[in-house]
Amino acid sequence: MTKRHLGLLVCAVPGLYLLLSPIYALLHYQLFAAESPHFIRYVLIPGLLGAAIIAIGLLAKPRFSAIVGTCASSVLLALFLFEAMHTVSVASVRLEMLGQLSETQAEMLRRNKNMVPGFTLQGLNRLSGTDELPEALLSGFPSTEVVLCTSKGGIVSYKADRYGFNNPDDVYDRRLDLMLLGDSFVEGFCLPPGEDLASSVRAGGATAASIGIRGNGPLVELAMLGRFGEVLRPRHVLMVFVEGNDWENLERELKVPWLREALLPDANYGLQSSAQETMRDAQSILVGRKNNPVRTSDLLTRTSLLRNFVALQQTLARLGLVYPKIAGSQPEYRKILKRAKELTTSWGGTFTLVYVPRMDRFIGPLSSDYPFDPLRRRVRDAATAEGIPVIDLHETIRAQSEPLLLYAPDAHFSPVGAKIVASEILRSIAAKKTDGPITAENK
Repeated sequence: MTKRHLGLLVCAVPGLYLLLSPIYALLHYQLFAAESPHFIRYVLIPGLLGAAIIAIGLLAKPRFSAIVGTCASSVLLALFLFEAMHTVSVASVRLEMLGQLSETQAEMLRRNKNMVPGFTLQGLNRLSGTDELPEALLSGFPSTEVVLCTSKGGIVSYKADRYGFNNPDDVYDRRLDLMLLGDSFVEGFCLPPGEDLASSVRAGGATAASIGIRGNGPLVELAMLGRFGEVLRPRHVLMVFVEGNDWENLERELKVPWLREALLPDANYGLQSSAQETMRDAQSILVGRKNNPVRTSDLLTRTSLLRNFVALQQTLARLGLVYPKIAGSQPEYRKILKRAKELTTSWGGTFTLVYVPRMDRFIGPLSSDYPFDPLRRRVRDAATAEGIPVIDLHETIRAQSEPLLLYAPDAHFSPVGAKIVASEILRSIAAKKTDGPITAENK
């Protein structure tokens, strides 16, 4: 091999790798290149660097191209070694999120007929063949032990209340001050009993119920409000919007015909009684899943771990260079908020939106709010257009001296985060309340 060929080879490896980013971004233009910060991050900068390195390999003197290519390849190798180190730690967190069990824990799950693994409502409705909103499963399973995740300390779970949610059953013995609608952030993912968001709100003196299940998006939450709102008649309904995945969840939900019915003014949301057959089918499906252990191979089939490794996501995240997908227009979101407000005001309640920023905003020396804020503006503008107040937790979390302490390694709230968010919710609701604050001192 000549010096010219050697220089070209060592330049080609990092150069071609850098060019993968603009190629992928341009192939998925609306998601990764349609806005200026994303175009600069995913197309312009890596494209120029990759082209420059390949040009050096082709045109520069052999000795110089070999030095540049060797240095660039060495840096790339170091980045992948750094990525591999962090991927190992991330893999263990992902397996805990999926609910991987030890042999002893798996045997306990199989023997306990009243314990079920974690689930999503969309997944169970799809497997159960749901095609009508009134018969849809829109809650968990009453009085059932639900696995949230696993940890080094064992299984983290909760006993569902009479409606199938993560609350003490006696919370319904008096009228609710607050109903929290949402996904895993509201359900209390991987937080021990008493440390989740709703528990922290109750500790602040309000009667609050979590009406949240992992995987929920705004449209499912509207349907849940339609079914349980009139039954529980809370003084305040708070719909929690999670920046990390709710916009994508909504996009998937809108493709489900029976779920779109939730937007209709005369929608029949059904009752728990009308969903009993679906609930029995869904519970049978979950019982069957007890015999399907979570394996390490599931990291490749059920997560994006391999793709993220190739993209050096962990490394770039620690620099603050992971930008979210571009949030396209979804006019149905404003309709969801409008309908949710109408439902809530029908019994004299108030409706508020809570905005939860994703953890990535606060990671790394190069992190910036700019790439994340277009979605935040879309959500806030939709709420403002319908006269709905917004509790913007971005401002609260950004004001903390160490914002990352409010998040757990799995990117959900930490116990500290749940307490701070609960305090902000109580403060905001008390400030808007006309018949006196709802704190323990004033109830």
